[in-house]
Amino acid sequence: MTRASHANDISRTPGTISGEQTGVNDAIAVMVTRAVGSMTALYVALAFIGEWMVLATWGPLRGVDPYPFPFLLFLDNVVQLVLCLVILVGQRVLSASADRRAVRTYEHAEAIFQQVAALQRHLDQHDRALSRGVSLLESSPHPWIERHRVQEPPQAADQAVTVNDRIAAWLTQRLGTMWAFYLASGTQVAWIVLARVGIQRVDPYPFAFMSFLSTLAQLIFMIVIMVGQDVLDRAANRRSEQTFLDGEAILYECRRMEVRLTAQDRIIASLTDYINVQVAERLAQAIHDTYGAVHEGGMRAAVARSQVPGGAVFLGSWDELPEEFKESNRAQAREIGERLAAIGCIMVPTVDSALDFAFDDDEVHLLARLEHERWMDERTAQGFEFGPVRGERIRPDLVPWERLSDEARMRNMQAVRRIPDILDRAGFQVLRMSSPACRCC
Repeated sequence: MTRASHANDISRTPGTISGEQTGVNDAIAVMVTRAVGSMTALYVALAFIGEWMVLATWGPLRGVDPYPFPFLLFLDNVVQLVLCLVILVGQRVLSASADRRAVRTYEHAEAIFQQVAALQRHLDQHDRALSRGVSLLESSPHPWIERHRVQEPPQAADQAVTVNDRIAAWLTQRLGTMWAFYLASGTQVAWIVLARVGIQRVDPYPFAFMSFLSTLAQLIFMIVIMVGQDVLDRAANRRSEQTFLDGEAILYECRRMEVRLTAQDRIIASLTDYINVQVAERLAQAIHDTYGAVHEGGMRAAVARSQVPGGAVFLGSWDELPEEFKESNRAQAREIGERLAAIGCIMVPTVDSALDFAFDDDEVHLLARLEHERWMDERTAQGFEFGPVRGERIRPDLVPWERLSDEARMRNMQAVRRIPDILDRAGFQVLRMSSPACRCC
């Protein structure tokens, strides 16, 4: 699996030492390290040594291990040797864990860079759409992104560059295992048992030769540990440097996207102004013209019967319409886009006049109720009041939708069904972006 494909399958959880264990021995090494590497273990060791020295000086252990406590010294060397092996095992486990987490961090950063590149390409498309193919902002990706793709994640083995480093790494790999720990512990116990039963007579109690070998091994192991620690430090520094550069590149790309979005905001704002002013004006005029075309016969008859004084105002041209009614039409026009979005539709400049569009019954009912609520808010703000008989500032329809008469509801729904025609007059059409869904009115 390549890193590019693996980036889509990266872990969703942070890496931990316990999560990086590969076997029973590694788990035992971690458990022993945690148990021994604690202040409690230090207090127990100091208490044991102090009590042993007291008992060997003035107590019953005086005949077994008198000053300078040769058996205690032997036991101390054995424990130190075992602890050195535990440290080597822990160092190997930590190194392997750090290597795996470095790869994981590398893959996470690569996945982020891929997402950033996709977002930048998306912004390029916006640039071309908003500025007729001319880039709004000339900028280039952070140079580290390309270097990151051709540079491997830092590994501890890569930092062992000298012969001595490689020897230390080889010793750590061979000795830093629980099998070496088991072998050393078993050898120590067997050496003592064989000496006590008389089979081994070369190094009798208090086992001076074994103490010498343990001290020598400790010296070697401590030096190997220090060399390994230096290698781990260099690897950690490289990982830290890479993480820093990753973060710097990500921050740079975020700022670059912010600058580009700010530049696009200015154009979008100007386009929005155009829509709010120019398009709303065209739609408002189309609303007036459609209203006049639909009601012309009835309005003229009502005026002739003097039932609607001044009704001819509604039938005049847009330029002759009083500003109050113009603004009412503009308010209605500005709401059309939002109303269409509520049912999963949008208005766009006419792209295909042959496309036929019609609202379903649920959509008509919902849009009619929304338009009635908008009209009520508008009239209330203008000082209109409810009254059973229509007057200059009295409207009988100034009631909630639930209390509106069937006739008034029908008028609202008929007005909704005329929206596609209104948009067509202004050079727009309705496109459905999603299938009609069940809507509660």
